[in-house]
Amino acid sequence: MKKMLLSLVALATMGLAAMAQTYSVEPAANTVLPKAYSNWASMSFTFNFDQAVTVGDISGVKLMKGNPTTGTEVAPDDDWRATASNGGKTVTVWGADYDGYTCAFQCEDANYYLVIPAGALTEDEIVVEYYGLNAPAEAEPLTMVAADPEPNTVLPQNAYKMVNMTFVLTFNQALTNVDPLNVSLRESDPVTGFEIDPMEEWVATISGDKMSVNIWGADMDWAVDYFFARDITYYLTIPAGAIKAGDATNEEDIVIEYYGEKIPATAIEQVNAGNVTEVARYNINGQRVDASHTGVVLVKMSDGSTLKMMVR
Repeated sequence: MKKMLLSLVALATMGLAAMAQTYSVEPAANTVLPKAYSNWASMSFTFNFDQAVTVGDISGVKLMKGNPTTGTEVAPDDDWRATASNGGKTVTVWGADYDGYTCAFQCEDANYYLVIPAGALTEDEIVVEYYGLNAPAEAEPLTMVAADPEPNTVLPQNAYKMVNMTFVLTFNQALTNVDPLNVSLRESDPVTGFEIDPMEEWVATISGDKMSVNIWGADMDWAVDYFFARDITYYLTIPAGAIKAGDATNEEDIVIEYYGEKIPATAIEQVNAGNVTEVARYNINGQRVDASHTGVVLVKMSDGSTLKMMVR
């Protein structure tokens, strides 16, 4: 029984040691390195652990420019050293110059990586990223800025109430690839509604300036297919990840709502509920008309928005 108790204590001690992986570092990771003078930064990095650590062999510590493994090494004049304090919970890893002082290095506009090998401070390798002069600008999210036909409008129809299955989407960044495989056009509900499939498949054609994509359904002759529009709501869905601009993608589904024949009354009621009122209405030629005018009209609202609707 005594041996078992000792074993439990040993296991508990091992568990505490394993938990000592949690740390913070100064300067903080993913920040611009503070400069002592001009563009010179100190080769001193302080780790604060949640529990005491044992400093091992730090001869393999490296400061790399550009890439943590294949970049250019920035070495101190002498060697890397480690100083522990706070009962082993705080460890400063620093590069020494020939006089035993902390070395400094001249930063460039590049990424720097402090690499602490496994076993030096923790069981795992530690890699901390820094910026030499400027933090990289945050990547602009890829967003749709316009669509043709416009969202929340009546789909353009010919005399037979047929609508061409073609939609032009414009984005805020130059597109590099569009995957139309899982594009869908559904009736009444974007998820469970009846799906209107083109005879052949959905096709994506990126514009010459790369800012727009024409997503269209092909018929068996590879012309633009069409469908009969009813007086219901339609939803065009572009799945998440289908639109790419470099490393950026649409992170969520793009769902565009359209109407088959006329804008439903609920859409007007929702606008009026927000104290937004009608200012004027125009026909498709831009001529001002009154409420008795029938056909497609453009209704200008007091908040500056415009509704396109069919009046019968």
